[in-house]
Amino acid sequence: MSIDTIFILSQNGEILAHRIYKGLKRKETLPEFYSQFVQFFRGTNADKEYPIIKIKDALYPFVTFSDLIIGAIVTEEIPVLQLFAILFLILDVLKASFPNESSEKLKQNLHSIGIMLDSLFDYGYPQITQKHVLESIIKPGGIIEKIEEKIIGRQNVQKETVSLLEKYIDGQADVREYSQYRLVEIKGEEEVYFDVIEFLDCVFDKNGRILIEEINGEIKVDCNLSGIPELFVFLNQTNQFNDYTVHECLLHKIDTYERERVLAFVPPSGTTTIFYYNIKGISIRPPFDFIPKLQFFNDQVKIEFLLKNRPVRGQSYVVDEFHVKLTVPTGLNLGETEMVQGTLQQLENAILWRVGKLEIDSSIRLAVTFTTSQDQFNIVQQGNFLVQLKFVVNTFSPSQTKIDKVEVRNGAKVLTKKARNIAKSGYYEIRLN
Repeated sequence: MSIDTIFILSQNGEILAHRIYKGLKRKETLPEFYSQFVQFFRGTNADKEYPIIKIKDALYPFVTFSDLIIGAIVTEEIPVLQLFAILFLILDVLKASFPNESSEKLKQNLHSIGIMLDSLFDYGYPQITQKHVLESIIKPGGIIEKIEEKIIGRQNVQKETVSLLEKYIDGQADVREYSQYRLVEIKGEEEVYFDVIEFLDCVFDKNGRILIEEINGEIKVDCNLSGIPELFVFLNQTNQFNDYTVHECLLHKIDTYERERVLAFVPPSGTTTIFYYNIKGISIRPPFDFIPKLQFFNDQVKIEFLLKNRPVRGQSYVVDEFHVKLTVPTGLNLGETEMVQGTLQQLENAILWRVGKLEIDSSIRLAVTFTTSQDQFNIVQQGNFLVQLKFVVNTFSPSQTKIDKVEVRNGAKVLTKKARNIAKSGYYEIRLN
């Protein structure tokens, strides 16, 4: 996964920082991006919807923090969730380093933020993705300030170029092989936990035909081991991965994975995503049926949803955090509703059904009626009725990818090892007409 450009704007559209990693200079397109941001996203809960703006052949995904807009420019097909994971990483680093700070305070530290971005990306490819390392670069009193005081003095910070600092940090990064992501001096609780998380991306047309069907997975490790242990993670199946990317801790022994399909690495301290994978051409069977029904009557539109829990491969699962968002054409007014579980929230040209849990062997129904004027009815019929689903299924693996075994070498004699599977909705859409 690589990006063309990373940028940070103020809420008034001022370009505070940007890095161009590929040939095309797209800085001149940022005013157009800002114009669309103001028109379509300002004042909304856009960050919860993975917002993306398209300008010509490029996509501009973004997140917001305080008075800042943090975004990227991409021109090639990439795993969208992975890209947003990087943007949210930058967001989390800024929040942790500058809590309750205004954009003015952040502007005063733009030189450190720029170095942090240079450390995070190498020619547009994410490299150092450990939160604590990035925080150490930009937070007040962190490594940058200490180096500034040593090399050029506090009084001359603003007068000097930071290129010397960048070279200094780059030179220090290789002093110890694992120093960027492993805190070997800290005594851990001798525990290591793994999450295999799979995001289901599906789009269905009005006849139920599959337009898009793929899985984007990631393996997270939460490591609280002492010293410099080496982990060997055995997956039950890897030949179905169409593509994969790895954390830098796996690069030292990537040949072990290529040859034996075993993840061998010294784990970073704390929680880190070490492995991303993509699976296409696989039949996805979630543990529920979603049956929509769209009907037009004179000046009314009636929509029914039936949710039914079902077993997958002989095993039943509870579906948690189930949300159903229905987007309708302009000109419809919400009328009667029939609902036995959850809550219903009316949005602009949409409703949000917060179902909650879908228990094993249960079925839940929602029926809503919209009204419109006779003049608008024909226009409404030609409009788009879309449904988006959000859900979480614990202990479920759509692709059946699981961790079979974990070996720990150079670790404590007594330690805890656990792994679990989680399935989540990625972009899951049903088109009703």
